[in-house]
Parts: sequence; C-alpha cells; structure tokens
Amino acid sequence: MAPPRSNESMPAPSSAPSRPAVVGLTGGIGAGKSLVGRMFEALGMPVWNADEAAKMLYANDESLRRELVARWGDHIGVHDHEGSLVDIHRRELAQIIFNDSHELAWLEQRVHPAVGRAFERWASEVQRTAPANVVIREAAILFESQSHLTCDAVVTVEAPLDLRITRALSREGNGNSSKADILKRVQRQWESAERIARADFVINNDETSQLLPQVLDLAKAIRTRFS
Repeated sequence: MAPPRSNESMPAPSSAPSRPAVVGLTGGIGAGKSLVGRMFEALGMPVWNADEAAKMLYANDESLRRELVARWGDHIGVHDHEGSLVDIHRRELAQIIFNDSHELAWLEQRVHPAVGRAFERWASEVQRTAPANVVIREAAILFESQSHLTCDAVVTVEAPLDLRITRALSREGNGNSSKADILKRVQRQWESAERIARADFVINNDETSQLLPQVLDLAKAIRTRFS
C-alpha cells in the first residue's frame, strides 16, 4: 500500500456527527476494487456500491425509465405482462452508450445525480441504524463522475492493464464480453496514472503483491484518521 500523498491534500474529516467520513474506493476494470470492497466490509466498514445502485435505478425510477424510452425507443424497455414499463434492457443500453460518447454523456447527466442522492440516503440510514465513523463509497468511475469531491479520502486499486483484461475476461467468461468490449470500458475510465496522482492511497493488486496485508494496514490507517 502506498502512503498518502500528503496530509494537506486530504480533506479534514467532517465534524458533523450526522455524517460519517466517506472514503471513496475506485480502480480500473479488473483491478480488484470490488474484492477490496468486500474485504473492507468483512472488517466492519459499511460499503456502498455505486455501480449496483445505478443498475437498480432503472427498476426503481419510473421517470428515468420513461426518459430513456422517449430518447431511444420502446425496444429498450422491459415490460410486464400488462404492458407496463418496469425496467430497462441493460444489453440494449450498453450497445447504445458504449458506441456513442454523446449519448453516454446524456445518460450520465441523469444517472450521476440520482446515484449521488441514493448514496446520501444510504449514508443517513447507516447513521440512523448502525452509526459508523467511516463508510466506503465504491465506484468504478469515482473520479470521472466527480463523486470524489464528496469524499474525505480516496483509495484506488491498481494492477497492470494486461492482467486486468485477463481478469475481466475470466470474470465474464459467459461469452458476453470480448477483449474489444473490455477495452472500450477501459477507455471510459481514467488511466492508472491519473487515478494514482489524485488518490490518497494506492493498493497494488498485481501478481506479486499480497492484497490482504495492504487492506488491513489501510483499514487501520483510515480508522485512526477518522476516529
């Protein structure tokens, strides 16, 4: 685990008792971000997954569903037996936004604020039911979506690109994703050097680094800082 860039670069913890400190967790596709998130959760740190929350939006937000159908056509919608629009076809959506940066930007302008509101509701519920000094906000595009601006510190998980691609293909070994598909998703994210330059902590998850000791050390450092 790399040391923090500097104490000055890390925002001071929030003094408001109603808000826990927020540690952003990010990393390129296949780097192991979600694995690190599960480790933090096993260590007793509440973890919120922005990517999963975004997927749930389509099923839970009727106005968003209707906006998407109005823009891209009824074929993108999932309808129940009565014909009501109840969800969005993820594969149809992916085919549109992965090949058109303009359409992707249009979608992100609607999804990112909604995801941010969902996080705030979750964090408030955590404080109401099981108060915590620190919560983890896991997001693949934490920096790209500007969500890091709401975080008190950021952790990035990094690994060599070739290894990340191999992991992503193995993880999605059902044949639904090709190397070209993975590379398109990589291109939507910041490069490793950009994430590392902006993050406060770096976890290395290559073939030679031991992951668990880094996570244990980092969890201790986070708890000490925000206690």
